[in-house]
Amino acid sequence: MIGRLDKILSHGAGAGAQTQRGLSGLNPDGWASQILTGFVGSIALSPLMLLPVLVYAYDAHLGFGPDTAGRISSAALMGLAMATILVSLRTKHWSMARVSVFGMAIMLIFTALTMFFHDSTTFFALTLIAGFGGGLTQAAVAAALARTHHSERAFAIFTCFQFIYPGLGAYFFPRILDASPLGFNAMQIGQVALIALALILAPAVGAFRLQDDLCKADGTKPEQTEWMLLLRGPAALSIIGMMIYGASNGAVWAYSEGIGHLAGLDVLAIGDIIAYANIIAGIAALGVIWLGNRLGHFVPLIGGILGQLLSMYIFMAFPSEVGYIVGTLIFTVAWAIVFPYFLTIQSELDHSGTVVAFGQFTNLIGTAAGPALAAAYVGSHGDFTGAIWISAVMTVLALAPMIMIPLINRRAAVAS
Repeated sequence: MIGRLDKILSHGAGAGAQTQRGLSGLNPDGWASQILTGFVGSIALSPLMLLPVLVYAYDAHLGFGPDTAGRISSAALMGLAMATILVSLRTKHWSMARVSVFGMAIMLIFTALTMFFHDSTTFFALTLIAGFGGGLTQAAVAAALARTHHSERAFAIFTCFQFIYPGLGAYFFPRILDASPLGFNAMQIGQVALIALALILAPAVGAFRLQDDLCKADGTKPEQTEWMLLLRGPAALSIIGMMIYGASNGAVWAYSEGIGHLAGLDVLAIGDIIAYANIIAGIAALGVIWLGNRLGHFVPLIGGILGQLLSMYIFMAFPSEVGYIVGTLIFTVAWAIVFPYFLTIQSELDHSGTVVAFGQFTNLIGTAAGPALAAAYVGSHGDFTGAIWISAVMTVLALAPMIMIPLINRRAAVAS
């Protein structure tokens, strides 16, 4: 499979060559390239960004039932994860721009087909392949953004889109689903339009080429393979940290509706609070651009994680509407601040993007595993405080490998 993809992604396409050259010629450290690329990557993550809305649509509008709706959503996430690990192991061999265009083309075709085939078996296969296409692109975007001199800004913009997009999606798509005579297809038309726009803009990823001075800065060598880069101590620790962090966030996020019920809120109120909190968090992520490296990367990362622990305390100590609003807002804003610094730390370990892309894979695995782990503590009686407790424990555990990274780097510097 890798061999076939190598042949496809090693040759350029003629269509739209002039537009591609213009987008790929942008300054990688400029605002335009980073905004366009961040947008493309967030749309590629649609199966994850719109997960609650998609599950609702598959269940209520296609009539699959909650169990089948969950399995179909998992198929899309499986496709995302499979493609992400594939790209992470080929970042030094493939053109990330061509990977991005190829991935968005796959996503566009197979998402469009979901408007015509609504039987559960075919729909499962279509969402799996569409998710795979999105995974190719989002991994290529993550790797590309690691190839910048000020990656805090690049990843802050990427994170901004990752919060504002699901916030707007959670607010508008359910209303479109319920109001339009087209029903489910009305939402899919909106998705197809966004994916088509991302496909047009995907060549902007080509602006981010691996630069010699960045390779010298992170101490990597051209002959080091992707596997060699991943197996270095600090890189492996950051990848483990990303997985645990994904699990801790996934545990709370999956049961955010249940936590809202504990506060006495209905589904619509919970959805609106989550939507507004995501939009605010997306804007807050841009604060990372201003903060940059003034406090280093580990201080704001640790501070954000402590903020998430505070939000969990608020959820449990103040089970009310105000408590839920404040807790959700603190949780999402802290998440939006922590994530760019996680990615920036990984990019400084390896500017080829291998570690960042593989970290995206382990983060997806953690995000999927977190709810399953929390479910054992929530139980059949719906004790949603169990999800908060297990998330708090994993949030603390995520700190351990990240704290070890500067210690190992300091020891290596002294030894040399």
